[in-house]
Amino acid sequence: MNPNIGELAAIGNRAMRRRRLTLTRVETELGALASLEDAERWLRTIGTWAAAGMLPGAVASACVRSVEVFVRAQEAKVTRKLVEETQRKIAALEAQLRGRGPA
Repeated sequence: MNPNIGELAAIGNRAMRRRRLTLTRVETELGALASLEDAERWLRTIGTWAAAGMLPGAVASACVRSVEVFVRAQEAKVTRKLVEETQRKIAALEAQLRGRGPA
């Protein structure tokens, strides 16, 4: 057994406290989640923190799930916009066809 184990453990505990995630640190390092680029940054950061043991697995999973939900919401907005645009184009084409009358 290592006679210095207690001292080494204390050093390790101090290092972990320095690396501890606080709300302020999380908000600063993650930044806003407002774009797909933000989502990518969040996932990279969360993955790094989890791999370094700074986030428990359940917390990392919950964070990843939040990003997934955000990405789906962004996809839904894009889809809705494309559908509305397509509907407008179809309506305009139908109006043009009605204006021509029978051929």
